[in-house]
Amino acid sequence: MKKGAVNKAEQDIAETDIGSRLKTLRKARKLTITELALLANVSAGAISQIERNLTNPTVRMLEQLRLVLKVPLSAFLEEDRFLLRGAEHYVRRREERPHFNVGKRGIAKEMLSPSGDHDMQFMYIRIPPGVRSDEMLIGQGEKAGLVIEGELTLEVGGETLSLATGDSFQFKSHLPHTIFNHTDNDVRVLWIMHISPGQHL
Repeated sequence: MKKGAVNKAEQDIAETDIGSRLKTLRKARKLTITELALLANVSAGAISQIERNLTNPTVRMLEQLRLVLKVPLSAFLEEDRFLLRGAEHYVRRREERPHFNVGKRGIAKEMLSPSGDHDMQFMYIRIPPGVRSDEMLIGQGEKAGLVIEGELTLEVGGETLSLATGDSFQFKSHLPHTIFNHTDNDVRVLWIMHISPGQHL
Protein backbone atom coordinates (compact mmCIF):
# COMPACT_ATOMS: atom_id res chain seq x y z
CA MET A 1 0.00 0.00 0.00
CA LYS A 2 1.27 3.48 -0.80
CA LYS A 3 2.55 5.57 2.08
CA GLY A 4 0.00 8.30 1.41
CA ALA A 5 -2.85 5.80 1.62
CA VAL A 6 -1.64 4.53 5.00
CA ASN A 7 -1.41 8.05 6.38
CA LYS A 8 -4.91 8.86 5.11
CA ALA A 9 -6.31 5.70 6.72
CA GLU A 10 -4.60 6.51 10.02
CA GLN A 11 -5.95 10.05 9.85
CA ASP A 12 -9.51 8.81 9.33
CA ILE A 13 -9.28 6.29 12.16
CA ALA A 14 -7.72 8.86 14.50
CA GLU A 15 -10.97 10.82 14.40
CA THR A 16 -12.64 8.48 16.91
CA ASP A 17 -15.11 10.81 18.60
CA ILE A 18 -15.58 9.48 22.11
CA GLY A 19 -17.12 12.75 23.28
CA SER A 20 -20.09 12.84 20.94
CA ARG A 21 -20.81 9.14 21.45
CA LEU A 22 -20.79 9.57 25.22
CA LYS A 23 -23.17 12.51 24.91
CA THR A 24 -25.51 10.55 22.62
CA LEU A 25 -25.56 7.57 24.99
CA ARG A 26 -26.15 9.78 28.03
CA LYS A 27 -29.05 11.61 26.39
CA ALA A 28 -30.57 8.35 25.15
CA ARG A 29 -30.83 7.32 28.80
CA LYS A 30 -32.25 10.72 29.74
CA LEU A 31 -29.43 11.47 32.17
CA THR A 32 -27.98 14.88 32.90
CA ILE A 33 -24.21 15.24 33.21
CA THR A 34 -24.63 15.60 36.98
CA GLU A 35 -26.75 12.45 37.24
CA LEU A 36 -24.30 10.40 35.19
CA ALA A 37 -21.41 11.76 37.25
CA LEU A 38 -23.03 10.65 40.51
CA LEU A 39 -23.86 7.18 39.21
CA ALA A 40 -20.43 6.59 37.66
CA ASN A 41 -18.40 8.24 40.43
CA VAL A 42 -16.80 10.56 37.88
CA SER A 43 -16.74 14.34 38.26
CA ALA A 44 -19.31 16.31 36.25
CA GLY A 45 -16.51 18.55 35.03
CA ALA A 46 -14.60 15.58 33.63
CA ILE A 47 -17.69 14.29 31.78
CA SER A 48 -18.34 17.75 30.35
CA GLN A 49 -14.75 17.99 29.10
CA ILE A 50 -14.89 14.50 27.59
CA GLU A 51 -18.14 15.28 25.75
CA ARG A 52 -16.55 18.40 24.28
CA ASN A 53 -13.37 16.47 23.39
CA LEU A 54 -11.28 18.73 25.61
CA THR A 55 -9.69 15.84 27.50
CA ASN A 56 -8.95 12.16 26.95
CA PRO A 57 -10.66 9.77 29.39
CA THR A 58 -8.74 6.95 31.03
CA VAL A 59 -9.84 3.37 30.41
CA ARG A 60 -10.85 3.24 34.06
CA MET A 61 -13.17 6.21 33.55
CA LEU A 62 -14.67 4.70 30.39
CA GLU A 63 -15.29 1.45 32.25
CA GLN A 64 -17.16 3.29 35.02
CA LEU A 65 -19.27 5.16 32.46
CA ARG A 66 -20.06 2.11 30.32
CA LEU A 67 -21.30 0.13 33.33
CA VAL A 68 -23.79 2.88 34.21
CA LEU A 69 -24.87 3.32 30.58
CA LYS A 70 -25.03 -0.49 30.11
CA VAL A 71 -23.01 -0.56 26.88
CA PRO A 72 -19.81 -2.35 25.80
CA LEU A 73 -16.57 -0.35 25.70
CA SER A 74 -16.75 -0.44 21.90
CA ALA A 75 -19.87 1.78 22.01
CA PHE A 76 -17.59 4.73 22.83
CA LEU A 77 -15.11 3.89 20.09
CA GLU A 78 -16.97 3.09 16.91
CA GLU A 79 -20.08 3.80 14.93
CA ASP A 80 -23.04 1.41 14.80
CA ARG A 81 -22.04 0.36 11.30
CA PHE A 82 -19.09 -1.52 12.81
CA LEU A 83 -21.27 -3.48 15.27
CA LEU A 84 -21.48 -6.49 12.99
CA ARG A 85 -23.12 -9.89 13.35
CA GLY A 86 -22.46 -13.28 11.79
CA ALA A 87 -18.87 -14.39 11.16
CA GLU A 88 -17.61 -10.80 11.04
CA HIS A 89 -18.74 -10.37 14.65
CA TYR A 90 -15.72 -12.45 15.70
CA VAL A 91 -13.17 -10.48 13.67
CA ARG A 92 -11.55 -7.05 13.93
CA ARG A 93 -10.25 -5.95 10.53
CA ARG A 94 -6.99 -4.01 10.70
CA GLU A 95 -8.43 -0.99 8.92
CA GLU A 96 -11.37 -0.86 11.36
CA ARG A 97 -9.38 -0.62 14.59
CA PRO A 98 -10.58 2.34 16.68
CA HIS A 99 -7.64 4.54 17.69
CA PHE A 100 -7.94 6.60 20.86
CA ASN A 101 -5.78 8.38 23.43
CA VAL A 102 -6.22 7.86 27.15
CA GLY A 103 -5.43 10.17 30.05
CA LYS A 104 -3.31 13.28 29.82
CA ARG A 105 0.04 11.65 29.10
CA GLY A 106 -0.29 10.76 25.43
CA ILE A 107 -0.72 6.99 25.71
CA ALA A 108 -2.29 5.84 22.43
CA LYS A 109 -4.36 2.68 22.05
CA GLU A 110 -5.81 0.65 19.20
CA MET A 111 -8.71 -1.68 20.02
CA LEU A 112 -8.02 -5.18 18.71
CA SER A 113 -11.03 -6.95 20.23
CA PRO A 114 -13.99 -7.31 17.87
CA SER A 115 -16.95 -5.00 18.44
CA GLY A 116 -19.52 -5.99 21.02
CA ASP A 117 -19.56 -6.88 24.69
CA HIS A 118 -16.68 -9.21 25.62
CA ASP A 119 -15.36 -10.44 28.95
CA MET A 120 -11.81 -10.03 27.68
CA GLN A 121 -10.37 -7.00 25.89
CA PHE A 122 -7.08 -6.75 24.07
CA MET A 123 -5.43 -3.75 22.49
CA TYR A 124 -2.23 -2.37 21.06
CA ILE A 125 -0.65 0.36 23.21
CA ARG A 126 2.00 2.96 22.39
CA ILE A 127 3.66 4.61 25.39
CA PRO A 128 5.72 7.74 24.68
CA PRO A 129 9.16 8.27 26.28
CA GLY A 130 9.14 9.09 29.99
CA VAL A 131 5.44 8.37 30.41
CA ARG A 132 3.88 6.41 33.27
CA SER A 133 0.33 5.04 33.06
CA ASP A 134 -2.20 6.65 35.37
CA GLU A 135 -5.53 5.45 36.81
CA MET A 136 -5.10 1.80 35.90
CA LEU A 137 -8.25 -0.32 36.09
CA ILE A 138 -7.98 -2.57 39.15
CA GLY A 139 -10.36 -5.39 40.03
CA GLN A 140 -11.02 -9.13 40.04
CA GLY A 141 -9.50 -10.68 36.92
CA GLU A 142 -6.18 -10.83 35.11
CA LYS A 143 -4.00 -8.70 32.87
CA ALA A 144 -1.29 -9.81 30.49
CA GLY A 145 0.89 -8.42 27.75
CA LEU A 146 3.76 -8.78 25.32
CA VAL A 147 6.39 -6.10 24.73
CA ILE A 148 6.45 -5.79 20.97
CA GLU A 149 9.02 -2.99 20.73
CA GLY A 150 11.24 -1.19 23.24
CA GLU A 151 11.89 -1.56 26.96
CA LEU A 152 9.34 -1.17 29.72
CA THR A 153 9.26 -0.95 33.51
CA LEU A 154 6.41 -2.96 35.02
CA GLU A 155 5.45 -2.40 38.66
CA VAL A 156 3.15 -5.01 40.23
CA GLY A 157 2.30 -5.35 43.91
CA GLY A 158 5.24 -3.23 45.00
CA GLU A 159 7.79 -5.08 42.84
CA THR A 160 9.58 -3.52 39.86
CA LEU A 161 10.59 -5.46 36.76
CA SER A 162 12.39 -4.35 33.61
CA LEU A 163 11.04 -5.91 30.41
CA ALA A 164 12.61 -5.97 26.94
CA THR A 165 11.25 -6.66 23.46
CA GLY A 166 9.78 -10.16 23.36
CA ASP A 167 9.17 -10.40 27.11
CA SER A 168 5.64 -11.23 28.24
CA PHE A 169 3.81 -10.91 31.56
CA GLN A 170 0.59 -11.85 33.34
CA PHE A 171 -0.77 -11.02 36.81
CA LYS A 172 -3.93 -10.79 38.89
CA SER A 173 -5.49 -7.40 38.18
CA HIS A 174 -6.47 -6.71 41.80
CA LEU A 175 -2.79 -6.03 42.51
CA PRO A 176 -1.70 -2.36 42.35
CA HIS A 177 0.20 -1.94 39.10
CA THR A 178 1.53 0.54 36.61
CA ILE A 179 3.69 0.61 33.47
CA PHE A 180 6.45 3.12 32.80
CA ASN A 181 8.48 3.89 29.69
CA HIS A 182 11.86 4.72 31.23
CA THR A 183 13.55 5.10 27.82
CA ASP A 184 13.91 7.82 25.17
CA ASN A 185 11.93 5.84 22.57
CA ASP A 186 8.32 4.75 22.13
CA VAL A 187 7.32 1.42 23.64
CA ARG A 188 4.68 -0.75 21.98
CA VAL A 189 2.79 -3.40 23.94
CA LEU A 190 0.09 -5.95 23.18
CA TRP A 191 -2.18 -5.52 26.22
CA ILE A 192 -4.82 -8.04 27.34
CA MET A 193 -7.21 -7.69 30.24
CA HIS A 194 -10.18 -9.37 31.84
CA ILE A 195 -11.87 -7.70 34.80
CA SER A 196 -15.23 -8.84 36.09
CA PRO A 197 -17.94 -6.21 35.47
CA GLY A 198 -18.72 -4.21 38.59
CA GLN A 199 -15.63 -5.59 40.35
CA HIS A 200 -13.20 -2.78 39.60
CA LEU A 201 -11.82 0.30 41.34
